[in-house]
Order: sequence, then C-alpha cells, then structure tokens
Amino acid sequence: MIDLHTRQREAGESAPHAQLISICIPACNRADLLEEAIDSCLAQTFREFEILIGDDSSDDSSQKVVERCRLRSDRPIRYERNQPRLGQAANVNRLFARAQGARLLLLHDDDRLDPRALSLLDACWQRYPDLIVAFGKQRVIQHDGTPLPESTERMNRDYRRVAERDGRLPVPALAGIEQMFPNNGYLIDTPTARRIGYRTVAEVGDACDFDFGLRCSLDANAICFVNEIVSDVRETTQAISKQALPAMHAFIQLRDSVVPEPAQAARDAAMRRLAPRASSSFALAGQPGAAWRLLLSRHYAPRERLRARYVYNVWLAARSTFRFILVPRLNRNQKECGKAYR
Repeated sequence: MIDLHTRQREAGESAPHAQLISICIPACNRADLLEEAIDSCLAQTFREFEILIGDDSSDDSSQKVVERCRLRSDRPIRYERNQPRLGQAANVNRLFARAQGARLLLLHDDDRLDPRALSLLDACWQRYPDLIVAFGKQRVIQHDGTPLPESTERMNRDYRRVAERDGRLPVPALAGIEQMFPNNGYLIDTPTARRIGYRTVAEVGDACDFDFGLRCSLDANAICFVNEIVSDVRETTQAISKQALPAMHAFIQLRDSVVPEPAQAARDAAMRRLAPRASSSFALAGQPGAAWRLLLSRHYAPRERLRARYVYNVWLAARSTFRFILVPRLNRNQKECGKAYR
C-alpha cells in the first residue's frame, strides 16, 4: 500500500507540504461570487491549506477582491492574472501545476465549500491512506445563495451519491461513468491531477469536467465517497448540464473509453441515459449521420422511442440532413445551372 507521503516523495515534493491542501479557484468575470468562494475557504475547520487563484477576467475587479480577502486571511492566497486569458482547461492545468500541497481541491469561482469540506475529505485519507480521490455530495443553491432542497436531493440521487455507497468504492470506474464524480469540490492527489489534466474544448467540447472525472475514475485504484454535503453549486453552474451539446461529448467519451468488465453494464446504462440528448446534440452540431446511427442503435432504449422526444429527435436529424447534405447539393446544382444558362 502506497500512502500519501510515499507518493509525494516519489514525485520529488518536500515533506513539509505532505498535509497541505491546495484549493484551486479558476476565476473569470464573477468578482462578486469569487469573494463568497474565498470566504468559504477561509471558514474551513481544517487549517492546513493554501488558496490559488488563476484569473481569466477581462478587468481587475477579481484582483481587487483577492486583495481585500488577503487582509482578513491567515492562510496564503496566491493570485495570478492570466494575460492573455488561458481558457478553462489551461487555467485549471496552470493551477494544478502551481499547487504546493500533496493534495488539491478544485473550486469554481461561483460555488462554495461547506465549512467541514476539507475535514470530511481529509478524514477519508485517514481511513484509506492509498486514496487517489475523495468527494461528497453537493448542495444546489440559487444565485443569491438560498438552498434548494428538492433540487439537491434529486441531483445527488440521480448521480448515485447515496448512503449505500458511503466509503471506498469497490469499482472506482463507476464514479466517473455514473457521474458520481462532481464537477468540483473533490480532493485529489496532486501528481495524479497534473498527469490526468483537463482537456480543451477542441478535444472534449463543454464536457471537460465530466471528461476529467471519467478519466480519473478509470485511472484510480482507490476512490472514496463521503455521504455528507461538501460543497454548494449554484443553479448557474448546473445550466451547462441541461444543454444538449455536452451530452454529445460525454456520450463519445463513454463510448470510446476502455472500462473494466465490472463497469461495462454501468457504461451501457449511462450511454442509454445520454442517448436522447446526445442524438439531438449530434443533429444540432451538424453531424446527421451520427444522429441517425444513435437513433437506430441499441443505446436508444425501446421505451424512449415511444416518447414524443424521439419524434422530435428524428425531426432534428432529418432537418440536419437537409441542411448539411441536401442544401449544399442544391446550391451546387443551381450554380451549375447558372453557368449553363450564361
């Protein structure tokens, strides 16, 4: 069993940082919410942490927030302005590279940590010293911070963050396949986070958080889930998951990933859940062939084909076919007719 200190020595990191946790916050034009995020870090009951901020903002408002927070902080706040801006993936990877702790936690600038977050997640390492990742449940809040209990219950249930799974997961891959792995608020071994890294929009579209969680889960030998609220996520950060296009990239990533045999049935189930949104996503992205293949595949469950949404997705695929195949052909024919007439 390789513990945290051993992994750190192998990575060439110094022993004094073995218990340090680096909280990494990628910021971009949300100065008012960034202050809440930083304050939630400063309220942690676990005190061995540093705060790193990578700022992609278009002005210095976030920098002013950081300077104000430093006046009331007893922990290091290390700020870096990105000029030119790096974009989400490069900003996150830059934060991972700057982290001095043996473990790090990613926090979006519009979200918050529960005061017990680091203590709860660190306790997982005390139980399982060979851990790679630990995470808990998320609380959904409105933009003004008001909790939404029904949305919270539904989200954690849908993502399989339930009491029966508390503790070390017997099949780590399921954390990524079933979207247990949260979009932020997870605690992860720093060398692993750097090695896995975030991939760009060009590679994985808007599903970069899902992609990172999936690849970490397929790579890790030990993941722990704690059945406690660890972080608050605003409805604004959940909006991206309601859009169609991320489903296309998530479906592709699941389809193309090599998963262990015990997780293959879960992978198929996850692809079936994504299929309705993914098929419309392919059509909207101008890939009618992929849309039709999915509509006719085993991953589009028979019961889903009895719903009105299936008819709508067929219409989207037909429209996409017309727009991206027939229209260019008609235009070519018209040009050829025009040349012949002249």
